[in-house]
Amino acid sequence: MKLVHRNLARNGPGSAKLLPEEEDDLWHAYNLIAVGDSLQAVTVRKVLRDSASGGRDAERVKLKLEIVVESVDYDKEGNVLRVRGKNITENDHVKIGQFHTLELELKRPFVLRKEYWDWLALDTIQQACDPTASADLAVILMQEGLAHLFLIGRSITATRSRVETSIPRKHGPAIAGYESALKKFFEHVLQALLKHIDFEVVQCVVIASPGFTKV
Repeated sequence: MKLVHRNLARNGPGSAKLLPEEEDDLWHAYNLIAVGDSLQAVTVRKVLRDSASGGRDAERVKLKLEIVVESVDYDKEGNVLRVRGKNITENDHVKIGQFHTLELELKRPFVLRKEYWDWLALDTIQQACDPTASADLAVILMQEGLAHLFLIGRSITATRSRVETSIPRKHGPAIAGYESALKKFFEHVLQALLKHIDFEVVQCVVIASPGFTKV
């Protein structure tokens, strides 16, 4: 989730403009949007227009509406969030007080307004925009010359770094450079760990490797 803009205060009113970028972002939005909130988004509505023949033709019109939320439905299979409520925006096609369903999809921004942004709502935004912010477990999977660093949280496993160094063979003429190359590799792994891990959040670091690869 991308936080495009925010104008809010903790335990007070305000708004946040958000852009869902991944499938999990719609699940975060589902947990964030509550009954009574105001939601603004671009939508499409079918309207009837008088035709030259005297009949009425249906036309799909793109609108920007803001509704007061009455229900929220998450369609995981369709990858869409349907939010139903009453329109509060002056519009030629949808009367104030008329019901409308906004469909939130990936890559389509929306503005959410709340009268009271509590810690849970703010935490949901933080988790959505930076899912590794509360990840308290770091894992390093390592073999000679190659290491991957992961952060693991409640609902996320994120790759934070990949370290790769060419290691000479232990045998033959190249053996002289083996120890120095291995030492340099471990130094790079350590630097990646220090760069990407917040030890005020991470409580445990697990290092896993074959028996012949030892730090």
